[in-house]
Amino acid sequence: MTDSTATRLSRALDWAGLIPSALLLAGGIRDYRDDGSVGWPISGALLVLVSLWVIYRGSPRRVDKTAELP
Repeated sequence: MTDSTATRLSRALDWAGLIPSALLLAGGIRDYRDDGSVGWPISGALLVLVSLWVIYRGSPRRVDKTAELP
């Protein structure tokens, strides 16, 4: 089964979304250590979780067609 270019691009963009959310988490932790708001690391962690969920949701499922019941 071959993937179309649009499918590959969509998966790449899903993975690319993880980069800014991880940077926000790292910056939020750095800010919090410098007596900043706790809201930044919390929002960064939530964005990382959402990005991971998007990657999981878009991942191809490998299903064995022979195991299905008629």
